[in-house]
Amino acid sequence: MHRDLMTLKNQLKIDVYLSIMKWLSSIVVICITIAMPLFVQGQPSTTYPNDRSVLDSTIQPFYHGVASGDPLNDRVIIWTRVTTDLPSVEVKWKMATDVNMQNIVAQGTTTTDTSRDYTVKVDVTGLQPGVHYYYEFEALGRLSQRGRTKTMPTGDVSSLRLALVSCSNYMFGYFNAYDVLKDRNDIDMVFHTGDYIYEDGFRPGGVDTIRRRVFPEIEAFDLSSYRLRYSWYRLDSSLRNLHQQYPFVVVWDDHEFANDAFADTSTAHNPATQGSWAVRKANAIRVFKEWIPMREDTSRTNIINFTQNVGGLADIIYTENRIERSEFDNLQQGIDLTFQLETLPYDTPNRTMHGKRQMDWMCEQLKQSQARWKILANQVVFASYIYRFPALGGIPAHQLQGWDANPLDRKRVIDTIVYNDINNVVILSGDIHQAIAFDIPGGVVPYNPTTGDGSVAVEFVCDAVSAGDVLPNNESYMYQNNANLKYFKAKSQGYSIIDITPNSVCCDFWQIDSLAAVSRSETFLATFCTIKDQNRLKSYLGPTFTPRTFAPLVPYAPRNQGLPVGIKYNQQQVELIGIYPNPAADYIRFQYFMKEADVLKVEVYNLQGKMVESLDYGIRTRGLNEDALSVSKLPNAEYIVVFRTGNQVTSRKFVKQQ
Repeated sequence: MHRDLMTLKNQLKIDVYLSIMKWLSSIVVICITIAMPLFVQGQPSTTYPNDRSVLDSTIQPFYHGVASGDPLNDRVIIWTRVTTDLPSVEVKWKMATDVNMQNIVAQGTTTTDTSRDYTVKVDVTGLQPGVHYYYEFEALGRLSQRGRTKTMPTGDVSSLRLALVSCSNYMFGYFNAYDVLKDRNDIDMVFHTGDYIYEDGFRPGGVDTIRRRVFPEIEAFDLSSYRLRYSWYRLDSSLRNLHQQYPFVVVWDDHEFANDAFADTSTAHNPATQGSWAVRKANAIRVFKEWIPMREDTSRTNIINFTQNVGGLADIIYTENRIERSEFDNLQQGIDLTFQLETLPYDTPNRTMHGKRQMDWMCEQLKQSQARWKILANQVVFASYIYRFPALGGIPAHQLQGWDANPLDRKRVIDTIVYNDINNVVILSGDIHQAIAFDIPGGVVPYNPTTGDGSVAVEFVCDAVSAGDVLPNNESYMYQNNANLKYFKAKSQGYSIIDITPNSVCCDFWQIDSLAAVSRSETFLATFCTIKDQNRLKSYLGPTFTPRTFAPLVPYAPRNQGLPVGIKYNQQQVELIGIYPNPAADYIRFQYFMKEADVLKVEVYNLQGKMVESLDYGIRTRGLNEDALSVSKLPNAEYIVVFRTGNQVTSRKFVKQQ
């Protein structure tokens, strides 16, 4: 979520204000000096080695694996992507109740093409509640990996376990938390609270020692670069393998768009080099829908918010509170909301965090729920808290990335809970890169931090999968100045397990011991629980454990025995993952894998066989790479782009279309 904090200027008052506002948004505005010229002919990509030295050809053409998401009682989304140069490709899918795919309960055929970046998403309906299912895809004569998923249970549900994760920055460390979660095999679903990808470009502080660069190395801002970024993340074996084993629910935060995104702008967005914010936001949403196994339900107030019913045990209410939120009315309002400890007088009713329709919907969901637990699942911290501002002598301040920026909206949710006498509300959030637990005071009965009296809900905030510390040197200050704070862990990365039973909701906080190397070493930190009808947190000996039986993990390798011989794979030095955009107007970017370091030459031919463009890229490193080629001078037509390494050739077709 955050970038490095800027030092406030000790100059004119306006300079101080501007610096504060930059910090409030946690932004270092990136000057995209390279912009489009980066992608023109002759500009090389990095020669820095990356950590993807092996591309698994056994899962071709499904390099990005399989995934499932948004499970309901009778349906679930299944997903894959096909790597191909065909204009369109037919994809078969099957779902079964057994791991050997013998008892087929649903199957079908669909097609995909470049308009969806060759992604495939199927909403499989007519399923039974609370059942593990297995699924696979077939295309180009090959089978995908088998995926494992699970529907939500109904009726008298005794337990549900969620993995809570957030803020997975590829450049800041290995996704070891994903590997640990996969190996546990004791959860029903993964809830990712956002910052699933990071749009920002190369930053030296995040990567050099572990060789985790993303491509393209500039900030993702258009359709092609967002697609490239998701592709890069989903080739990570840790993320890919976790998706294979569990259904996900993913809600976006700001980095799926741009840092500190609002409805109408982001202070990290540069219109001069990145175009209009409306177009950028639309492209980010489009690519999110392509690459995330989410249900696209046009009846929703937007494409995120929906409710999962878990029988009588819980209703999980998912909300979007990032790209419908209003920016501050003016500079002074932002300063007042930050530094005035009582923030309510400085908010205004015309500012919104969710949009009116979504806020109405969310409050109605809380009021109408008949389930034991009402789980409000969102991106950012709900509780109000103060911390030590790192400048101006460490004065108290609110962190405006969460609901502290919209205290009137938060008051409406709390008032809905209080005045409708709603018990057992649990809020799940992330974004802040810390493991935190809060009581939520209702404001009617005075809050007693010793007994928890006056609390009307609780909140669990998960740590980052891999990202930097956002509130440095604040641990003791946070405890001393926030009476409702029950747990705070700085300088760690990890995940949380949310265990929901009829009598309690507990959160286990886990720390991943290292991000600098592939490792499954972890440390248990703490367990906090809220007991039925108590609406407050207490510390318990942990970790929690509810006896359950989970289906075995599915094998990693696909089964391709007995299928007709399809495309011959793994024959070339270059494995081409994708060409973006296609059709192209000014340039094409290509993501590819080099089996060994070699000289790469790219040539463009028209359909009459005449070479119309060429470029020698020199030595390209082993592993994943990304480069670009200008096609702005070519007339509109179809072309063949040829990749030469030594005596080997790989080719793809693209369309030049102004």
